[in-house]
Amino acid sequence: MTERVWVRGELSWLRSGPMWRIHEDALPDLDAMLDRHGYVRIVLDGRRMTSREAAHAVLAEAFGFPDWYGANWDAFHDCFYGFASEHAGERVAVLWRHVEVAADAAPATTIEVGWALLECAAGHWPAPGPTAPTTMHFDLFSIGTGDDFDRPPTS
Repeated sequence: MTERVWVRGELSWLRSGPMWRIHEDALPDLDAMLDRHGYVRIVLDGRRMTSREAAHAVLAEAFGFPDWYGANWDAFHDCFYGFASEHAGERVAVLWRHVEVAADAAPATTIEVGWALLECAAGHWPAPGPTAPTTMHFDLFSIGTGDDFDRPPTS
């Protein structure tokens, strides 16, 4: 099992968390950190997450959920365990690009998605039984351009 990465230690300019908010200008720093620690990347495009249905379609595609995925939060949690099992022992980074577009179009859905992903980052996903736990290190990064997103200070 790999050790959890201390993200704030790696990117000392971060002020946000636990959903790390990264300014697009700082993507090279983030990419270098993810490469250095061998993260699997999952990219979500907020421009496509403009309704509840669209958000679930993006999540299903990004996480490779089966065709029977029911496009609701119970189904998300049911399917996420399979994703976590496939990536047991790995580091996974979700890069949620254009999150502000999703928030403008579907604010309540964006909050729900953020909550569900933060639960995953905390390791709260159901296992099929008490003898079947799985461990994966999961970090969530929202990427945007506003002043609300962290970046290294300019000199």
